[in-house]
Amino acid sequence: MMKSLLALLAVCALALLIPVSAHAQPLEPFGKIELSGGGEKESHMPSGGRFTAEALGVWPFMANFGVQGALHYVGGQGSRVGFNVAPVFAFDGGKVGLFVAYQHRGLRDTNFVYLIPSVAFYLPQWNLNAWYSQPVTGPQGGGHRTEYGVNRLQATGSYFAASDWWGPYLRRDDVELIGGLQLNTFAGSGHSKLGGTGFGPVLGASFRPMPGVAVNLVRATFDHEGRYRVATGLEFFFDAKGGTSLKDMRRKYLEPNFDGPQSAGKKKPHSNECRLRQPCTQ
Repeated sequence: MMKSLLALLAVCALALLIPVSAHAQPLEPFGKIELSGGGEKESHMPSGGRFTAEALGVWPFMANFGVQGALHYVGGQGSRVGFNVAPVFAFDGGKVGLFVAYQHRGLRDTNFVYLIPSVAFYLPQWNLNAWYSQPVTGPQGGGHRTEYGVNRLQATGSYFAASDWWGPYLRRDDVELIGGLQLNTFAGSGHSKLGGTGFGPVLGASFRPMPGVAVNLVRATFDHEGRYRVATGLEFFFDAKGGTSLKDMRRKYLEPNFDGPQSAGKKKPHSNECRLRQPCTQ
């Protein structure tokens, strides 16, 4: 369970030794509110519509060290509320941090805590992000069902167009195309009870039509076990430089962002349990 966590921690430590000074991004005071709606399917859970609201903030103590935190609410099949917080270090060419995340899931009154090491590298027209989420709480029971936190390893690249050909309102570095891969449910206490390891793509497209506002046309993750999350929405940025491009806005904080509200799954009930409790509810 801990091998993947230790591996990503090693990558984060190595990042501090890689000089890419031309693309340094020091920490600055920054805030963001994100509102999105879409659909979701978790392990052994029914699919359905979801609404997510998240508020994120960064506060530096010095140019290369500070704290980042976020609060989130997810509405749909039961409400979910939670937060994540991390010390964040900025180095020449990226950022690294270790998040502690908490989520309360109202449907079965369960609570989960996650550790999320995260690292980002900044290239001329690319932001490269990688993070690993590991639940540190065990199974949680409620409503005659057992839920488990889901671990996830995700790596993405965001490409920002370097030309102005998108139109009069979409300038250089204001159009973002996201591609990547994610691997989930491959370790932890719920690995064998939630349908096994899932593997699939991460996709997204966003643009900044005006200062301080971004439109997320689509943000999506899928795996071959049928789990997914798809959403579209708006982001509102608060910083001292209202004309900052979307690429630079993304570099003011550290992922996970869209996937900040972590996932969980329900143990699939045995057929004899369903017979004893008719009807077999979700």
